[in-house]
Amino acid sequence: MTFDSSNDTVAILYDIENAPFEMLDYTLGKARRFQPCRIIVVTDWEKCPTDQKRWERLRRRPGFTFRSVTRTYLGKNSLDSALYDSAVLLYKDGVRRFFIITTDSDFVRIAEALNKGEKSYIIGVGTRQASETLRNAYDEFLCYPPEKPVKPVKKTARKAKNEKAEKEEIAAKAEHQTQEEKPQEKAKRSSRKAAAEKAEAKETKKSAKVEKAPAEEKKPRVSNKATQDEKGREKPKTKGKEAAAKKAHGLQEQKTAEQATAPAAAEPGTLVLRLPRTLQHELVQRMQSEGVSMDELVTYLLMRGMMH
Repeated sequence: MTFDSSNDTVAILYDIENAPFEMLDYTLGKARRFQPCRIIVVTDWEKCPTDQKRWERLRRRPGFTFRSVTRTYLGKNSLDSALYDSAVLLYKDGVRRFFIITTDSDFVRIAEALNKGEKSYIIGVGTRQASETLRNAYDEFLCYPPEKPVKPVKKTARKAKNEKAEKEEIAAKAEHQTQEEKPQEKAKRSSRKAAAEKAEAKETKKSAKVEKAPAEEKKPRVSNKATQDEKGREKPKTKGKEAAAKKAHGLQEQKTAEQATAPAAAEPGTLVLRLPRTLQHELVQRMQSEGVSMDELVTYLLMRGMMH
């Protein structure tokens, strides 16, 4: 919220019983943002004799007005009641900007009184132990002691130089180590290459052996006895071989002639073969003329003979 504080008055209500003197000093520094303006500090400093010297120095500061409240009665909440009365009087005089320095939740009542009619802008100042009710009663809340921002660590020139030297040294060591490792890497690569070539040759040899094995398995195994028999058969006498060939040729020609003269003679079985050749020839001619098989013709003749 932006304030036009050229001729305004800012009132600071200080609960001296529940807030240390350092909190008031902190609040005075924050109130300067509204200057030029009149700043009124309302409290009962006469009840703190141990801080009288500091109060005397504080009251000599330019730009601040100090009012000591009058307690109407003595007791636990006597200061709360006196500050409440002073706040109401200042509100009636037209003051609309307030700082309330306390962590006591009873001061919520003062904040409510300052917003009954025309709304005021109230800034609370308290410790982290302040309740949410008290914080919500204000338009703004400042926590004391404030958190210090973490400043980035600035590297000095000497430190930066040392870090640079360390980096350069590490890089030089790495380069030297790489150069030393080069011959070793070369030897390792050579040994790996030789091992790979050896393994490849071994694998090729093994594959050739595997391919050759099936071809050998296809050859039939012949016993020594069978070999000897074949050799014995390969060397027969020439005359015996020629005579056997002629005999086989004559038998083949005789069989062919018989088949030509009686092509279907074997069909009816052994009964027809036992008949004379002339009768067989007549049966074949009749079978061809009647258009029946030899079995059907023989069956017919047999049936006819039995009937007669």
